[in-house]
This record gives sequence, structure tokens and C-alpha cells, in this order.
Amino acid sequence: MCNNNIFLRQFGSMLLGILMMAMPHVAQAFEQGASSVALSVGSGQQLGRDYTVINGRYGYFFVKEFEASMALELWRGNSPEIYKIIPELRYVYTSSQTVKPYAALFVGFTNFSGAVADRTTYGAKAGVYLKLNPSAYLGLGLVHERIENCDSAAYRNCQYTHPEVSLNFTF
Repeated sequence: MCNNNIFLRQFGSMLLGILMMAMPHVAQAFEQGASSVALSVGSGQQLGRDYTVINGRYGYFFVKEFEASMALELWRGNSPEIYKIIPELRYVYTSSQTVKPYAALFVGFTNFSGAVADRTTYGAKAGVYLKLNPSAYLGLGLVHERIENCDSAAYRNCQYTHPEVSLNFTF
């Protein structure tokens, strides 16, 4: 339990620091050298249980329209608590002024707080960014994810699709 509290404090501090850096800057979104921060809160289901999912993601555009990112997810509201680390590669099509479609591939490394064995997942995302201002975007999309070496007795679904809504800042 103590390790979970330390992890939550470190995650919250890191997220707050990133947001404070992101807010005052206005940069060319999706250009080489730009960075992004995304926050989302939603719901999810694992092991037949419902959870509240909190996600924070930091990304860097290594070339125009291509972003490498790292996300942390916290699954709360049920037992066991779940933590995920998710490296991702995302492409953002930037020709439109207000709506920008995106597609991404990712791998997720899942840690459970109880006796459940850790798992690796992989999947894809697709959606659109809606421009709110020069450095803020609302993301709306779908995520499809599969659990590697899935035991269908423990997991009711070894693959699932769910909506993704996020608030994204570029700097």
C-alpha cells in the first residue's frame, strides 16, 4: 500500500510539472521538435471489474506529424489496482485547419497490485483532434487492445475496443 501512495504522489507531481511547462507556451503543433501533453479520465474494465482510468501522456514530435510518446495509466475504484506504462508511436495528419485525424500503435506493460500476473498488451488507436486554441486540442477516438498470452478464464475478453477522449496541449 505504501508503494502505491508513493507512486501516486510521484505521478501527480510529474504530471503537474509537465502541465505547468505546457500551459504558457504556444508552439507550432505537430512540427518537428514540438512536445505534447495529454490528459484523460475515463472508464475501463479488467478481470470482469469496472474501473476509473486516469491517463497522462508526454510526447515528442521527432519529425513533422510523427510523435513518440510515453503514457502512464492508473486504474482505480476496484481491486486489484492496475498501473500501465504505454510507449506509443502516433501519426497526425495536419492538412486540415481545425480537424486533425490521428492513428497510433502502442504496447502496454500492465502491473496488478495483487496476485494477478503482469501482462503485456498491444493495440492501435484512431481518432481526430479538434482545435480549441493554437496550443490545445480535444482528442476523440477509439482504442483497440489485445492482451498477450491471455487466459480467457481470468479475462472475460482478451481483446476490447473502447472510446478515448483527451485534452492535449502542445509546447
